[in-house]
Amino acid sequence: MNLLTAEHISHSYTDRLLFDDISFHLNEGEKIGIIGVNGTGKSTLLKIISGLATPDKGTVTMGNNIKLSYLPQIPEFAQDDTVLHSCLRGLSEPEIWENEPEAKNMLTRLGIQNYSQPVQELSGGQKKRVALVRTLLSPSDILILDEPTNHLDSAMAEWLENYLKQFRGALIMVTHDRYFLDSVVTRIVELEHGKL
Repeated sequence: MNLLTAEHISHSYTDRLLFDDISFHLNEGEKIGIIGVNGTGKSTLLKIISGLATPDKGTVTMGNNIKLSYLPQIPEFAQDDTVLHSCLRGLSEPEIWENEPEAKNMLTRLGIQNYSQPVQELSGGQKKRVALVRTLLSPSDILILDEPTNHLDSAMAEWLENYLKQFRGALIMVTHDRYFLDSVVTRIVELEHGKL
């Protein structure tokens, strides 16, 4: 079953053409890695697929009732959130109770033990790990991850690799970690000179 289709996407950044008439589809259970040199527009493509940016031309359509969860390269947080509250943000009351133990387990695996610490006190790498937990805990059919292995040591990356292999939904990911990519994804797409 097709979950998401991007058709005839063209997009420029300032006066530079990032994509020129590219099309892309994601099927149920598929795990796709997007590769390309820095500056080719991989992060922009993820934002467009996620619905957070509008392409100059083209459309992105998603199946009915498909839930999508997105990890940006530079996550943002509410000003007064604690680590744990930030991970559970957006969940309903029953989901919060259900997911709190899992949130704490994930945070611990990612080297963060002080759940009540204000998230604004964390380093950039720690914030990215908190955002990763928030993204993984959001109920979703499609995970979109921008550089999820940045700021992870080898044990953390191995935990994430196993988690994503067992994830039953679909995945679109950008990472420069080729071993991680080869281990997790079922298809690799290269973005080069505005084409996929």
